Amino acid sequence: MSFRSASFAFLFMALTVTSTAHAAYPDRPVKLLVGYAPGGSTDIVARLLAKELGSKWRQTVVVENKPGASGMIAAEQVVRSAPDGYTLLLGYTPEVSINKLVFKNMHYDPIKDLSALDLVASAPLVLVSGPKLGIKNLAELLAHKGSKEPITYGSPGVGGQQHMAGAMLARLTDIPMTHVPYRGTSLAVSDLLGGQIDLFFATTPPLLQHIRAGKLHAILVASSKREKLLPDVPTAVELGLPRLQLTNWFGVFGPRNLPVAVADKISADVIAVLGNQGFIKSLEVQGLNPTPLQGRAFTDFISSEMKKYEQIVTETGISAK
Repeated sequence: MSFRSASFAFLFMALTVTSTAHAAYPDRPVKLLVGYAPGGSTDIVARLLAKELGSKWRQTVVVENKPGASGMIAAEQVVRSAPDGYTLLLGYTPEVSINKLVFKNMHYDPIKDLSALDLVASAPLVLVSGPKLGIKNLAELLAHKGSKEPITYGSPGVGGQQHMAGAMLARLTDIPMTHVPYRGTSLAVSDLLGGQIDLFFATTPPLLQHIRAGKLHAILVASSKREKLLPDVPTAVELGLPRLQLTNWFGVFGPRNLPVAVADKISADVIAVLGNQGFIKSLEVQGLNPTPLQGRAFTDFISSEMKKYEQIVTETGISAK
């Protein structure tokens, strides 16, 4: 056999082995990283999705929480992982579309270094007050406009849209507010219930049981449409704050240079899960909206989100070291 023939034979064998390996994906457990503590919406979406993908793949999908740095610890770990599909990110708005705008020393580019596979779910932010402030609606909040002591509001991290929502609320209402960052939603909710902070923006899932129990009061939904699970809570648009429309979204990402066959399989299987009525219901009962979007359309969506938040950053002056 000539050298040229041998080379072609070797190349054919290599491609065949690679194709077979990709076709067998996944043949071992898959890690799905979350950049926040357990209990928040990102964690909830990740665990619901991991269960469905695990059943579909007949492999364990392990959710690993890596809280800190506004979600960037988890994202950076995925960026540095082998591009084989066995380390994925259940990404949330900040670490993908906002942090680049507010962190000067960000160690990855969310567009270049992450493979955007699928948008999974979305949910509008809800503003709630805790027992310390003792208010139940926007009018009562506005009554604090002349207060000498700033109202405090929490968020899962500096520079995220919950931080931005609070900053925008302060700007639009002229109410002095102080931001208190946390390492996750559940920690902030705990302090809100305990009276350490006054206000908090979050999606419905981590708030619902406390709202229904009367421990927290929902002030508004940061959207133009009312939340199905909170039908009596007015929207920001209804209350004359049309610019206060901010939605959290959650998607699946891998490192860049994922093999096309692997990326396509993950993406197709996530979309298949999103067509499952049981999964749809499991999201909706948590106040989350199934939002299937793939590939380039998902990347374009992220770019449009960046433009929106760039304007908010310019207006509020939010920045992080």
